[in-house]
Amino acid sequence: MDRRPATPSTPSTPVPRSIELAIRATWGLVLIMALLVVLLWVFRDDVIGDWASEHEGAREVFDQGGREALERAGFAPPSFLPVAVTMLVVGAMLVWVLAAVLRLGRRWGQLGLFALLLVSAYITVALGFVLGPPPVFVAVAVVSLLVEGVAVVCLWHPDTRAFLTGPWAGSSAGSSVGSSGSSGSSGADDADRSDADRPA
Repeated sequence: MDRRPATPSTPSTPVPRSIELAIRATWGLVLIMALLVVLLWVFRDDVIGDWASEHEGAREVFDQGGREALERAGFAPPSFLPVAVTMLVVGAMLVWVLAAVLRLGRRWGQLGLFALLLVSAYITVALGFVLGPPPVFVAVAVVSLLVEGVAVVCLWHPDTRAFLTGPWAGSSAGSSVGSSGSSGSSGADDADRSDADRPA
């Protein structure tokens, strides 16, 4: 009976703690976005009132009849809630996919989450500070920026960068293997020529 030697199993590289913290922080942003959706529903009149204060004549109309009066008067108040719900669903799906890719050690998972964090930071600053929302939204924006900062630091931590591989890693490895193979073959050719030149 043919007995083949058992090949020892090599243990897989454990995922660094920095990657786990980055993924948790990114999921924390998803939860903050869900909280934002709830706040937009609870404070919908305050949000529209702050928007109306920035437009001439809209605030008086809003105080008289609310959003319906604004629409009857020809104003078009923005619908923040449907946009926030859409962003929540899309963001959760992206985080789910990119987090799985990042755990596999793929660099584009890191870059994808980083790009998502940049977009989230831009939206946080715009909605939390530029548009002048109610104070509760400012507090949520501050917390969101802190969580985004933690996620970015963890994504670019040295342990994270050492764990990841990119498309250029395969080419460099292949070139090193090819160079070693070519050097080995050239060495073998030199040995053959020296043997041939040696007198019998």
